[in-house]
Amino acid sequence: MANTPSEKNSTFELRDDAPAAEAVGPIYTRRGDYGGHHGRDKFWYYSNVITPQTRAFVSVSEGQGDNKFVGAASMSVENVAARNGVVEFRLFIDWPSNLGTVVDFLFVNP
Repeated sequence: MANTPSEKNSTFELRDDAPAAEAVGPIYTRRGDYGGHHGRDKFWYYSNVITPQTRAFVSVSEGQGDNKFVGAASMSVENVAARNGVVEFRLFIDWPSNLGTVVDFLFVNP
C-alpha cells in the first residue's frame, strides 16, 4: 500500500494492491439506541467478537430504536477504533439540545 498525493486536490489517496476479491471471515451487524445526546461524545460498544483486527464500520442517525430518520441536525461519526472486546467511537451531533441517537454497526473479521 502506498499513499500518494492526488493530482486533483491536496488530499491523499490510499492505494491497495491486494486482489479484488479476498476471503472474509464472519460479518456481524448490530443496532444500538444510545438515547439523547448532543455535541461531541465518546461511546463504546462491547462484544466478544471484536478484536484489534476487526474492521468496524459505524453510522449514526436521529431516531429511537428502529425508527430512524434524517432530521434537521447534522450527525457524524468522527473516530472509530477496535480493540479486544470493544469498539470505541466518537460522535458529533450538531444540535443545541439532546436528540435521539441510533447507531448501526458492521463488523468484519478477516
